Amino acid sequence: MGIGGLGHMAVKLAKAMGADVIVFTTSASKVEDAKRLGADDVVLSKDKNEMQRYAGRLHFVLDAVSAQHDVNAYLSQLRVDGTLVLVGAPEHPLPVAAFSLIPYRRTFAGSMIGGIAETQEMLDFCGKHNIVSDIEMINIQQINDAYERLLKGEVRYRFVIDMASLKK
Repeated sequence: MGIGGLGHMAVKLAKAMGADVIVFTTSASKVEDAKRLGADDVVLSKDKNEMQRYAGRLHFVLDAVSAQHDVNAYLSQLRVDGTLVLVGAPEHPLPVAAFSLIPYRRTFAGSMIGGIAETQEMLDFCGKHNIVSDIEMINIQQINDAYERLLKGEVRYRFVIDMASLKK
């Protein structure tokens, strides 16, 4: 869930690893992007009927959402012994209902970054499978506009600053 700068890479990586990939998004404008990136299915998470399609069925959910959201709605997608891993960084704590976890032995975990060995392994994997980030190259002079676009959610999916523009 969360098909932004980190989430779009998660879709590509999971697909290359052989997973069935279901993307949860609040944005109808990202449905086609999710499929292009490799998603097998896309769920519009604002639609309660859509959210019922995978309730209690998933082994793993990667939460790459940095905005406030109801994590319990996504915990409910997990089967018994399923795991939700938070890699997004919401500004405020996410309330977790005890009964989203306890009756189903669900795990709510977090992750930030791997060490050098894990990073190298992932770079090697990306090289082998030709996995790259979808980026938009900008000049340093466009940084304020880029920030405004970031706040509006208009980035597909990462900005990269052309370091040669620093000399201008």
